Amino acid sequence: MSDTTRIAFERSGHIAIVRLNRPEKMNALDMQTFNEILQIQQEIASDPKIRAVVLTATGDNFCAGLDIQGVMTDPNAVETLLSQPEDYQLASAKALGNYVQQVVVGWQQLKVPVIAALNGYVFGGGLQIALGADFRIAHPESQLSVMEIRWGIIPDMGISVVAPSVIARDQLKLMAMTGDRVSGEKALQLGLVTETEDNPEEKARELANTLSLRNPQAVQGIKHLFNTDNLSPSESLALEEKLQRGILFSPNQIEAVQANLQKRDPEFK
Repeated sequence: MSDTTRIAFERSGHIAIVRLNRPEKMNALDMQTFNEILQIQQEIASDPKIRAVVLTATGDNFCAGLDIQGVMTDPNAVETLLSQPEDYQLASAKALGNYVQQVVVGWQQLKVPVIAALNGYVFGGGLQIALGADFRIAHPESQLSVMEIRWGIIPDMGISVVAPSVIARDQLKLMAMTGDRVSGEKALQLGLVTETEDNPEEKARELANTLSLRNPQAVQGIKHLFNTDNLSPSESLALEEKLQRGILFSPNQIEAVQANLQKRDPEFK
C-alpha cells in the first residue's frame, strides 16, 4: 500500500492490525486520517488472506474526535467531508454515504470481523468509528462520549446506522443530547461495548486469532446474516438458507468437520 502517516497498518498472519497513529494529537481526526482510513479499508477488502481486523491506536487515547482546528476552519474540507468519496470501491460495495460516514460504515461493509480496542478518550468521531466495528473491547476506565453537541452539531458519521443495534435508543439520544462521558464499565452496562479488559488490545488480538481459526466462510456468513437489516421474517429465513447452502460441503466446511473429529487444528484455505 502507499505510505501512510496517520494510520499504521500491518499484517500478522491472517490478522490485520489498523492503528490510529497520531498520539501527539490524541489521535484526533483530520483530513489525512479520513483519507488513510478509506484507503486501508479498501486494501483489506481486496486481500482474501485477511480473516480478522484489530482496530486500535498508538498512545493513551483511542481518539479524541474531530480535529476542529484542522477541519472546521476550512470550508473546503467541510464540503469534502459531506460529499461522496471519489473513486471509492470497497470490493464489490460502493460508498454508502459521504466521506466521513464511509469511514465508519466501511468497517461494517468488510466481510471479515473487526474488533476495536479502546483506551483513554473515545470521543465523538472516534466513538462512531469504534461503533463501526463488530466488537468493542474497552479499558474499564476509558471515557466514551458522543461529543458533537458540545460543538453545536449532531453526530453525523453514520451513527444512526451503527449505534441503534448496540444501545437502546433512549440512552443513545441521552448521550448525544448531553455530550456526557461514560466510563468503559458504564458503557458495558449500556451495551455500548462488548466487554472490558485491562489490556484491550491484547484481548482484541486474542479474539481476532480465535476467529481467524474458524471457517472463514462461516465467520463471514455470520457477519452478513446479522448485519443485514430491514428484512421481513421470510426474507431473513431465506437469507439463512442461502448462506448455509453456500457453505455446506465446501472444502473449508468439510475440513472443519474432519479437524473436529480428529481433534486437531483445522487448516483452512
